[in-house]
Amino acid sequence: MKIALCDDEPRETEALSRMIEDYALRRNYDIRCERFNDGRALLRQERYDLYFLDFRMDAMDGIAVANALKEKFGNAVTICYLTNYDAAAAQIINHGIHADGFLKKPADKTALEQKLDQFCHTSYFDRFELRQGKRFRTLYAQDILYVEACDKQVTVHTWDGAENYNYLMSEIEKLLPSKLFFRIQRSFIVNFQYVYAYDAKSVTMRNGDTLSLKAKDFQRAYHEYMFLLNR
Repeated sequence: MKIALCDDEPRETEALSRMIEDYALRRNYDIRCERFNDGRALLRQERYDLYFLDFRMDAMDGIAVANALKEKFGNAVTICYLTNYDAAAAQIINHGIHADGFLKKPADKTALEQKLDQFCHTSYFDRFELRQGKRFRTLYAQDILYVEACDKQVTVHTWDGAENYNYLMSEIEKLLPSKLFFRIQRSFIVNFQYVYAYDAKSVTMRNGDTLSLKAKDFQRAYHEYMFLLNR
């Protein structure tokens, strides 16, 4: 897992980096941090799995950086804002700005680890091997947007495209972590992480794909997932 830390105060990113590395060591997670003191430098990099962005920076504030990241990578970005004043969260929410979490500065170790637990709970570390012809490929749950039935195979849709695998839907459903994936009808299994919107008849994913919804208990299952994520 790659994490980007962006704050124009180097001591903040240094402290965060140390705490995250300690967290990863104690939990035996493979987490790598990279530090940036300017959002423009961060934007020249490839996508990270998680971004901690300072809400206020002189050259380019966190909101501007987040918007640029969304333009570059679509909705495939997970962003936690760093802020030293409580009104920032309300300001971000009231303006409809993309945010996956908030962390008050200076970062408290317990609060940081709770936030990391939340993000890791979205199953970045759930991984499994899928058969693809005569070879096997390792996928992380976080990589998968949704799975689609395709004759006697399944098509796995990720942020990088779509690939076919030699499984029936019933077989792939057993492999996917049930806390994160849900079968919305015979032909589709969605990743709760990437549900953007839904109504009684359809589910729209964060990449813009709209899928037909038939499962009557989807709303209950999705609310249970959100409760677990935010507890």
